[in-house]
Amino acid sequence: MKKTKILCVMSALFLMTACGGTKFKTEWSSDANNHWHAAESGDEKDSLGKHVFGDPTVDGAKIVAICKTCGYKADYNADGIGGFNNVTKFADPIEIHTAAQKEYLSYTGEYKTIPTNNYPDGSKKNSNPVQVANKDVEATKTTLSWDYENHSANVKYSVSLSTKMDFSDGFEIKGTNEQSLDLYNLFLGTNFYRINAYEGDDVTTSGVYSLNVDTTYPRNLYIGNNMTNCRDMGGRVLPSGGTIRQGLIYRTCGNGYQSGGTHIPIDDEGKDIMINQLKVKTEIVLHNDNGYNFNLDGTTVYNTYMDYKGQTKSKHHLSRNTENVVNVFRILADENNYPTYYHCRIGTDRTGLVAILLNGVLGVPLNEIYQDYLFSNFGEIGEKRYIGSQAGQDDISVYISEIEAMPGKDFQEKTYNALISIGVSKENIAKVMSILVEGAAPTNDNGQVVVSPKDMTAEGTTVEHEDKVSLTARNKPEYSAVMSAGAKVTAKVNVTKAGEKALYAYLGNSEQTTSKKIGSSISATVDGNAVTIPDITFEAAGFGTCGSGRVNYYFVKLGDLGELSVGEHTVEITGVANNLILGNLAVVC
Repeated sequence: MKKTKILCVMSALFLMTACGGTKFKTEWSSDANNHWHAAESGDEKDSLGKHVFGDPTVDGAKIVAICKTCGYKADYNADGIGGFNNVTKFADPIEIHTAAQKEYLSYTGEYKTIPTNNYPDGSKKNSNPVQVANKDVEATKTTLSWDYENHSANVKYSVSLSTKMDFSDGFEIKGTNEQSLDLYNLFLGTNFYRINAYEGDDVTTSGVYSLNVDTTYPRNLYIGNNMTNCRDMGGRVLPSGGTIRQGLIYRTCGNGYQSGGTHIPIDDEGKDIMINQLKVKTEIVLHNDNGYNFNLDGTTVYNTYMDYKGQTKSKHHLSRNTENVVNVFRILADENNYPTYYHCRIGTDRTGLVAILLNGVLGVPLNEIYQDYLFSNFGEIGEKRYIGSQAGQDDISVYISEIEAMPGKDFQEKTYNALISIGVSKENIAKVMSILVEGAAPTNDNGQVVVSPKDMTAEGTTVEHEDKVSLTARNKPEYSAVMSAGAKVTAKVNVTKAGEKALYAYLGNSEQTTSKKIGSSISATVDGNAVTIPDITFEAAGFGTCGSGRVNYYFVKLGDLGELSVGEHTVEITGVANNLILGNLAVVC
């Protein structure tokens, strides 16, 4: 040990002192070509040598090479690597939106009340990125060209695009024998690209280049000639500081939907893009018509079959499909299911419901959620979508207002509370966030407590269980109890954070009526104190049945509880009349 210390001291002295007694600095000096130790005084240099650069890396928005010896950063020059030269370099941020899309996305007011002439009418296929032709707009090509020193008639090219310099994500755009290729479906922000030359079984790759794309959401996608209204949900920067990852979850139309009822299935190019570019592994079906399924090779299809229309009102888009929402979040909580895409028929209403809930719980501000919903009007969806009274039964603001009425400081917390109230587990929400959010995700633990009937004491009723293994079961909550007259369930609620609380119940009944009311159907107490249940009718609560006879379930506020202390509290629900079905109880704040 003593010898080691002596050697270290001698090495340091040698570094600082050369022959003749000149003292040199221990830190490195450098220029573009060399590094050295400068003299404390004078112009002498010690340990002069050329830089030895390692693999390229990212420094902010630049690609740099770093000297292994001294740490000098130099702009990385990919020219000549692999025999590729004169590769196109893109200077300014590239735009992926058409002028009309950009004008809509640049609106500075509230999208909930945006003038309806500020967005299209949903009758034309104008949802493609600008690099691909739209109905009313010629393509603005983003063309990459190069010279390859070993070019021959036998060589075919492709370009790899990725958000990471190691190309661990992203995809290849296949080209031909031409030494140029048009780029499309670019990522928002920084894209890394390289050229691949294939000759038989041999492949030669260029160095790594980068280009920047305007970061305005959405990353709208081209998926063949027969698809419309398709986009990546990733790319948004969240108020929490995190970003929704690109290339993991997509919303699309159904298989080849066209307005007017024409059914033109996805073409071969679209299939290739879905499988080899977007790399989808899972298809989540939200409509109730198998005719719009894709069933792409190598993918797993989950049919969640959401109901739509019939004799409904706008809030029923959510109230009649809450069990489907629970299933969707169970699918999205499994990282093995990604990349995934979900769709209904035109990709607007049932697809919009899932997008609103998913964006909401990830922390996307409500104004941007409205913006995303109305962006579907750039697709060929058949009729214009509105927000407000003009929307009729498609008015998303109706069920959004139900979510906004939940406790919480912002729409993210309110959405979280709505989701746990209908039976989406805290664990599944946390998994979805960890998969989809890069960086800081929103925090949700404000002391909410959810109790399933399986964890309650039941008297005069039986707790039923519906198998959810298939992820398609949706007839009733996973665990439920019929609250007929005289039936009682008792829940122990362990409060971990003191504060103002509200009691919610996940309830259902087959009747949609204006005469029967929640408060005359059940009673509730907390620690023996009666809860004043609002005088809300079954119709206002979103109850009723769907076309298949399936019962609607919805979160219903039973009452404000005031300040609850830390510790265990007892909640009792007693059936009075009308056989309400209880899915779970939630104490939220």
